[in-house]
Amino acid sequence: MRFSFAAPVDYPYAPAQVAVDDPPPALFRRVQAVSPPPTRKGAPWQSGMTLDGKPFDPAGPLDRLAEVQNTEGAGNLDTPAPDTVVLDWMFDVPRDEQHEVSIPGHDGDRYLLSVPYWNPATVAGRAVTKTVDYFATHRVDWSRTPESDWVAVSFDDFFPKDRDSADVLVPLGGCDEHCPELVSRG
Repeated sequence: MRFSFAAPVDYPYAPAQVAVDDPPPALFRRVQAVSPPPTRKGAPWQSGMTLDGKPFDPAGPLDRLAEVQNTEGAGNLDTPAPDTVVLDWMFDVPRDEQHEVSIPGHDGDRYLLSVPYWNPATVAGRAVTKTVDYFATHRVDWSRTPESDWVAVSFDDFFPKDRDSADVLVPLGGCDEHCPELVSRG
């Protein structure tokens, strides 16, 4: 899995700030991915998601993920079963003062958010560029092969149940220009 993590992006509900006088050289986070994605209040994970006013079908075409809507009030994903974890990894986000990130990024149509979530581009009504002090891109292998065509990724360990963050739902597909070079076996 390849992902980028940036902070802070001016999330209005997180007033905690990094020390201005002596900021840490890095932040540390945990990422957890599970496959198949966990249920939502015991129902399938896609419950409460719609496309064109109809229930979203994760087995259908995936070319319009950016248009999938979350029903307001849809619950978070449930705690996953331990045997569905395909990645559980601590990572660093080094200080990278004045790094600029575009929101949405070039991958805005390649994933879904599990619940409605604050987005500075939606607030502005257009794409925005944010300057962040911490930024990293990581690529990490699954600890075991995903069992589904979808993975759910959480930077909050899918906990607590009433968390104010969104998990990321990603359909697995073919490699793109960021995949590692494949080694042929003879």
